[in-house]
Amino acid sequence: MSAAFISSFTVIFRESLEAVLIVAAIYGYLNQIGEVSAKKIINYAWISALFVGGLTFIGANYLFTLTGEHAEIVEGVTSIVASLVLFQVGVWFVSKAEAKKWKEYIESKIKCAISNKDLYTLFAVVFFAVYREVFETILFYEALLLQFDSESISLGFIAGVFVVSIISYLILKMSVTFNLRYYFLGTSAMLFLLSISFMGYGITELQEVGIFDTTLVSFPKFTLLGIYPTLETLVPQLVLIILLSWSVYNAFFKEDNA
Repeated sequence: MSAAFISSFTVIFRESLEAVLIVAAIYGYLNQIGEVSAKKIINYAWISALFVGGLTFIGANYLFTLTGEHAEIVEGVTSIVASLVLFQVGVWFVSKAEAKKWKEYIESKIKCAISNKDLYTLFAVVFFAVYREVFETILFYEALLLQFDSESISLGFIAGVFVVSIISYLILKMSVTFNLRYYFLGTSAMLFLLSISFMGYGITELQEVGIFDTTLVSFPKFTLLGIYPTLETLVPQLVLIILLSWSVYNAFFKEDNA
């Protein structure tokens, strides 16, 4: 399998499944507290989020109709933003790797809305939770399409949607559960690799139009990972790795030593 296929599969799998997990967890919580009637609001919310996400996709594609130097600037900035968002999502996933933390996160999102009987607040909670996943998916795919061939990306997307559809059915219809820890940690590792790749590619694009200098250093070049032998690309990637190490330490080792 190519890097494009794996990257595409990882993005759609992670983003889609997180949205499913959020909706399923909220369904389950509403069942526990006897607020079954609120499920209709949840359905309206996630459907609305998908619709608005479609409009966002159309708007995002318009930005990429630019040509020449401006196109490279848009591509570079998009890749860097995608890198930072991916990194933040990966850190968030690491912090929620324990089932208890995930449960607390879901309950904190909806407890206030339910306690106040505010269905509009519940709608907003679900809408923005799902729309965030849609928006991130659009951003990541725009960045992927700048680096890889569309055929491999399309195959990865289709495969990811197929697998998530099966898992979603098992979760929502058959109440099947699985180990969130391995899911969160596994997908986080892939997200961090994509984050490093996007960062390197984005800065390289901006170097080509002269926004960043190009200071060559003695270092291996790994194009698929977005690693280039320049000081301007390697330093931000090193910063991401250091921040990742610190986040993992805080999420696991620091807590264990407390």
